[in-house]
This record gives sequence, C-alpha cells and structure tokens, in this order.
Amino acid sequence: MLLWWIAISGVMLAALGQSWAIEARRQREAELVFRGEQILRALTSYRLSTPEGQPSLPLRLEELLDDRRSGASKRHLRQLWPDPITGEAWAYLLEGERIRGVYSQGKGVPLSGPPGAQSYEEWRFELSSR
Repeated sequence: MLLWWIAISGVMLAALGQSWAIEARRQREAELVFRGEQILRALTSYRLSTPEGQPSLPLRLEELLDDRRSGASKRHLRQLWPDPITGEAWAYLLEGERIRGVYSQGKGVPLSGPPGAQSYEEWRFELSSR
C-alpha cells in the first residue's frame, strides 16, 4: 500500500511540476507582450514629439528615458526592462543605425503568439513605416 501511495504521489508531483512550468512560460509571454508594447508606445511617442530637423528614431533605448531634443526633458519610457524570455537585452530592429523596434532573441516556440510566429524571435514590436 505504501509503494502504491508513493507511485501515485510521484505521478501527481510530476504533473504539477509540468503545470507550473507551463504557467511560468505563460507569465513570461505576458510580460514579453507588456514590455514590448511599452517600448513600442515609447518609440511612437518619441517619433511624434520629434522637433523639426531632428531624427525621429533613437540610436539607443536609453534616449526614451530622457529625451532632451527639444530642450526640456521628456520621458517616453519609465524604465528599461530586459527581455523576459532570455533575461538579456532586447535585439533591435534597425532603420539605418536607428531603432524602430525590438524583439526577443529567445529560440523557443511560444505557447501563444502572433499568427505565424514559430519562435520568440519572430514576435516583433516595431513601428510601421511612415
């Protein structure tokens, strides 16, 4: 009877561990969407508040934290977050040398994502062309 109970407990704990792993991935994906959309909104705000004669895209994401192109400081983004999938810096989508979007460098397959995305690398947060 004791061996039977240990076997059933083991199976239940394995199922619970797998469930926790899937939930953790879902939470990281939700955080990926939140952070990516915040950066995209900041890039949009940066573009819309561009003074005449100034570049409309930043060279570095840090420029979104303290934009002084018009003289006064403007914050388009409150803080820079790492990519929640890899825990490292975001990869950039560039237009020339300037940042027009970000994406994760994660190689895994998302549980849920945009249509056609086979990996986290294909989940893009980018400005549309003008």
